[in-house]
Amino acid sequence: MRLLLVALLAAAAFGQEIVPGQYIVELTGDPAIRHREPGRRRVEIQDQHQALERQLRGRRASVLARMDTVVNAVVVEAADASALAGLAGVRRVEPVRMFRPFLYRALPSHQVDKAWEMIGGSANAGAGIKIGILDTGLDVGHPAFNAPGMKAPEGYPLASSEENRALTSGKVIVARSFDGGTIQDMMGHGTGVAMAAAGVVHTSPRGTLSGVAPAAWLGVYRVADLLGKFYSSTVLSALDWAAKDGMDVLNFSFGSVGAFGASNDSIFQDGVKRLVDSGVIVVNAAGNTPGAMTVDDTASAEQVIAVGANAQAQTTVAVVPSVGPSMAAAASSNVVTLEPVSGPMVDAAAMGNPLGCSPFPPESLRGRIPLIQRGTCNFSVKLANASIGGAAAAVVYNEAAPFKGGPEDLVTMLVDEDPSIPGLFVGYTNGTKLKDLIATVEDFQVQLRFPMGGGKPTQLAWFSSEGPSVELAIKPDLVATGMSFYTAALRNTSSTICIVCDASGYSTTQGTSFSSPVVAGAAALLRAARPGLTQGEYRSLLINSAMPLIFPDGGVSPVQWAGAGILNVNAALKSTVAAAPVSVSFGAGGGTVDLTREIKLKNLGREAATWALSISSTSAARPALSAESVAVEPGAEAAVRLSLASGGLEAGEYEGFVIVKDDSAGIESRIPYWYGVGSTEPSSIVVIEEPDKPRAGFSYNVYVRIHDKAGLALAEPQPTVTPVSGGGAVVSVRSAFRDYPNSYLLRLQMGSRAGANVFRVEAGSAQLTYTLITEN
Repeated sequence: MRLLLVALLAAAAFGQEIVPGQYIVELTGDPAIRHREPGRRRVEIQDQHQALERQLRGRRASVLARMDTVVNAVVVEAADASALAGLAGVRRVEPVRMFRPFLYRALPSHQVDKAWEMIGGSANAGAGIKIGILDTGLDVGHPAFNAPGMKAPEGYPLASSEENRALTSGKVIVARSFDGGTIQDMMGHGTGVAMAAAGVVHTSPRGTLSGVAPAAWLGVYRVADLLGKFYSSTVLSALDWAAKDGMDVLNFSFGSVGAFGASNDSIFQDGVKRLVDSGVIVVNAAGNTPGAMTVDDTASAEQVIAVGANAQAQTTVAVVPSVGPSMAAAASSNVVTLEPVSGPMVDAAAMGNPLGCSPFPPESLRGRIPLIQRGTCNFSVKLANASIGGAAAAVVYNEAAPFKGGPEDLVTMLVDEDPSIPGLFVGYTNGTKLKDLIATVEDFQVQLRFPMGGGKPTQLAWFSSEGPSVELAIKPDLVATGMSFYTAALRNTSSTICIVCDASGYSTTQGTSFSSPVVAGAAALLRAARPGLTQGEYRSLLINSAMPLIFPDGGVSPVQWAGAGILNVNAALKSTVAAAPVSVSFGAGGGTVDLTREIKLKNLGREAATWALSISSTSAARPALSAESVAVEPGAEAAVRLSLASGGLEAGEYEGFVIVKDDSAGIESRIPYWYGVGSTEPSSIVVIEEPDKPRAGFSYNVYVRIHDKAGLALAEPQPTVTPVSGGGAVVSVRSAFRDYPNSYLLRLQMGSRAGANVFRVEAGSAQLTYTLITEN
């Protein structure tokens, strides 16, 4: 009994927000999904739940929800966990915790259009497959889900109430909510996510728009409450129903920063594992916390597909000065394709308006391109004010210490709510170079090169969470487009909790929330086109057929940033190679290593194949393969050993890819591998938890974690924090290992006036400039 209580106390101290007075109580005995006769087992579980309820009445506790399929559990409202832990038949108790949505023209970038051609058109993409969207609900009447030609399969639609049944259709075949309301979306997040996965082909204000699998059915599970909050108990109930409802693919675009990993002893994690074991493909957004070891705990599970975000393909986006090299840039969200804009450049600071937050005098910018600094006002205001001055386009450059990300990050300026002129965004260094050129070069000119369509993504989204996972696995598994993401939005702009809404019904947004359903849609397309494979085989086809994410300088993205690479749906359709595991982590250790791992390669084709094997890596130490090629009969497997043996390795990451070349299919499969050599020297500081809407004059908790060059968490040294500007102060700095392993809790006092509170966080040679923007 004491051990259980200790575990409960540790869970209650968990860094993610806990819901007071609510607990998930797991009972002894397997759930129905693990039983030979699920129907009979559900009856037995029902009796077990009723017996527990009788015990709870005497303890002033009540049952809020019941689950019998992926877990044998109930959600209980009680004064404290100690009233539950000792009850007969109880296996374990966990507090309910909160998740957050992972907010922040994808089809050609992932060769979805070519995949459609292979399967006979978009009308077949995902046909017969059911995608479960666990999110904020759906704007059911949106044109993205208007599919009069679709018909629900036999036994459907299914709904949790008659009100929800009225919202089903031939497209939306399951509608469940868990708080007495309907599935109607009040935040817009679920609507945008569902559109990305399975929205139908239709016309939007920017032209034809479609999800990856427009022919797939949708199961809508509103797991956010009417205040937009996600609770683990509600999500667990939705998982239970999704299993009963026969969903083939599930998408999670919510979660929390990686803390204890996927292998921690958790009722929720066990439920997800059982669902995956039953054959359901689960796709999970990696998260929007940049930095090492930040991938969501559920996404870190071995059989869950964790999806990071790449930036949109922009082949020619740059500021090209008349003197010096071109400068990489990101286009504002109101640009789809646009011919270059050229003209003399003027420094907005020289006009007394450096931030562009006041209107420029009429005609003052006619025929000229202003250079404006980021900060104070939003991008829509800056571009609108430049337009008032007569500018046809503008350039905005980053701050030296931006609120989010680094000074050289390229940010997509979201201006859809008030679009005016187009703009390009450049990093801080290039911005200061442009200022110098304006001041020193006579008749200084620039050409702004906007997206012209086509091409492959060459950048990782600045917010995309990175590996390794807490268990030192390679995560995310792959990436898909998650920046400048144009998708369906809630049309009800009067909603006070809306985060993706626009009167037009469409909005440009960003986040791994939207890269994840792109992969979920691809999973549905693949499952429909290639029926009869296992969950693990579909997973490998999606991950290991990815194309490399190659940066503009020619380097390949590290595997702990982008996994196997960028989703390539066309290659997944063609590939005949299924790998197990889909990636190989040698873990972490010292500079001397001698480790061997086995990879099984299965031939999913109809003919015998001989595959060439090789290693692609720029690291100083490379593993050896046990064979240069393997011959595999249809349906058979070949085992290959991957051995890493080296000495004298310096601290850092040693990584690359096992390349499996299938000449008959014209496809290369890429299996990433990784080994980390740790050190005691800090290399980076990662913010893993921070307040949402801080107010001036109040104190707040900020959690940080220190990492070495290999991305491994360090317990020492304790960081120091110094206020820089804004009137803030440091209340305390202490270890918070029980909240997040190897983390530190910074208690920061905000200044008395609204605005930016800037702090410098240091640990050894690692330094982080951290900013909190307060309101009154």
